[in-house]
Amino acid sequence: MNRLISTCLAVSAIALIAPRPASAAALIINDAGTEPNIVFTVNDYEGGFVLDGTTIQSGLNNQQSVTVSDGTLHTFSGHWITGGLVPTSGTIAFAEGGACCSDILTFAYTAGGLGGNLTGTFESDLDPSLLPLPAGATVVSEATPFVFNNGNITASATSDVPEVPEPATLALLGSALLGFGFLRFRRKTG
Repeated sequence: MNRLISTCLAVSAIALIAPRPASAAALIINDAGTEPNIVFTVNDYEGGFVLDGTTIQSGLNNQQSVTVSDGTLHTFSGHWITGGLVPTSGTIAFAEGGACCSDILTFAYTAGGLGGNLTGTFESDLDPSLLPLPAGATVVSEATPFVFNNGNITASATSDVPEVPEPATLALLGSALLGFGFLRFRRKTG
């Protein structure tokens, strides 16, 4: 009986310290805010996630968010444990107001090391300027998250959100139109 208990404890201890793949590494790039910032949110990169040359996250259950500025090219790479990675790459251009491009995402998945490697760049324009359309890019509409998942990783990027007038601006425009309508009515009846 003691031998069985000792064996079970030994197996449990080994299971606790043995490396295990993450249920899913995560990368969310969000440029949809009203501020001229981009938020990178990352988690579960056992081999680390590097943004602009600085490791911002490493290990499991250690979610980190970093805010960076618009108007510059940001480079990133992440490494996580996986056995099901499909090597692939892409260049995604986000359209803004029917024109291109407000943001450009490039990414490449390769196998090696821990199993999964993701490298890429994210570039955002400074309003009101736009970025040139890269050759071979896939164009997606603004504010539509682009999902680029792979083996044991969930990844998405969201670009600028179309600007919506503030309620006070709409109220001012509405009152001006009513005023013009009233003046026209008075001229016709007077």
